[in-house]
Amino acid sequence: MAVYTNLNEEQVKHFLKRYEIGDLISFSGITEGIENTNFYLKTSNGNYILTIFEKRVEVKDIPFFIKIMLHLNKKGYYCPKPICDKKNNFIQNLNGKPTIIVNFLPGKSKKNFTSRDCYQIGSSMGLMHYYSKDFELERDNSLSIKGWQTLITNCNNTIPASLLEKLKPNLMEELQNSFELFLEFWPRDLPKGFIHADLFPDNVFFINDKITGVIDFYFSCTDILTYDLAIAINAWCFDKKHNFLEKNYQSLLSGYNSERKLSEDENFFLPLLCQAAALRFLLTRLFDWVHTPIEANVVPKNPEEYIIKHQYFKKLVNNVNYKENLL
Repeated sequence: MAVYTNLNEEQVKHFLKRYEIGDLISFSGITEGIENTNFYLKTSNGNYILTIFEKRVEVKDIPFFIKIMLHLNKKGYYCPKPICDKKNNFIQNLNGKPTIIVNFLPGKSKKNFTSRDCYQIGSSMGLMHYYSKDFELERDNSLSIKGWQTLITNCNNTIPASLLEKLKPNLMEELQNSFELFLEFWPRDLPKGFIHADLFPDNVFFINDKITGVIDFYFSCTDILTYDLAIAINAWCFDKKHNFLEKNYQSLLSGYNSERKLSEDENFFLPLLCQAAALRFLLTRLFDWVHTPIEANVVPKNPEEYIIKHQYFKKLVNNVNYKENLL
């Protein structure tokens, strides 16, 4: 979440006339995250989030995001519920950009989390995958393996070599080699379905150490289910100094297996998918580190964290004989 498009009070009040969610009391921008513009709205009827879609989001993908949230809500899952206007439309146009409103979920994200929290994250993801197995819509993951060569090329061509060398000598060569490894051994036959694809700590809310909300479904798509798990492992299983936390990892896996049991093949390819997830977030953070507009009210995330994580999983993958699996 972030603020790229600024709004004034009169604009928001006028916009809310399209809905039956009460009169505006207050609103404020939400600066966490990097993708879309988000505002917290307080009205006479309650609290809501207004999202203006920016950057990588294509208009054709927005119905997918809306429908998966509605689908999960019907199953009783704690995700935002999109709000329709007086004409039963979910998608609006504000300042020339597609915009939606969802209900506000209570709770706060955790900056310090425990292995117990990680068990809940795993079970929450397993439950999300279980609830969505009958969800029929599909959306291609533009930030999965098919999109990484473009990201590597864009980083190579637009980021000063001196900055790349300062981050890590021969960084782009190393990432290119990793990508070629993934091309050779990518587990295309593993179970696929809906994935959240961004289950980071700032997208999960807790009250009294219990999950009360999972937000930000705007990277969600159709992909390998275990890849979703790999993203969560990158996000939840390292400390602030980026040391791997085995206890968090085991708890997260146990939680996931409590709702959806991983197969032998899924466990076998998990290290590779963890390295791949580290590569994906390293590339997008690296690009945004240099290219986020100065005027945007957002703090781009430092890519160094994912350089370390990529190195960690690279060492694990080097100890697994994936070639044997191809025979």
